[in-house]
Amino acid sequence: MTEKEFISKWIDKIRVELKKFPGDFLKGEECTTLNLPPKLLIFPPPLFNTYQVIDESGETVFSTDEHFKAKYVIYANRTRPKELQIPVNDLRIYEIVRDYEKHLDTFLKEMELEFKKLFANPKGFKRISLQIFNSLDLIRH
Repeated sequence: MTEKEFISKWIDKIRVELKKFPGDFLKGEECTTLNLPPKLLIFPPPLFNTYQVIDESGETVFSTDEHFKAKYVIYANRTRPKELQIPVNDLRIYEIVRDYEKHLDTFLKEMELEFKKLFANPKGFKRISLQIFNSLDLIRH
């Protein structure tokens, strides 16, 4: 198997098995609605313990003092929703983000095991995994 075939195989596998965020992780909790622009959102480093989510032009779209709430918005932005349901309970936001990150990490672990079995140079895995995630608009913060 070539690296190109490996990449193609994993893109197809993740497309099929990837859970929708946040929908597949919400369990009927009380939520508030956040309106979002249908643009790429960026998660810059915190400024004075405030986490801002900005759009491509630098406009602040969302601001919070909760790290996991900002990650929640960034992860949900993968599909560019106009509206986002955010749980009112901060603990549920943390749990949902944690579960989603575990879900992504499962792909990475499986991918890495297979990569090491197939290719002599395991140092190329980081580059390959980034390429796979980028092609699917996946981010792992």
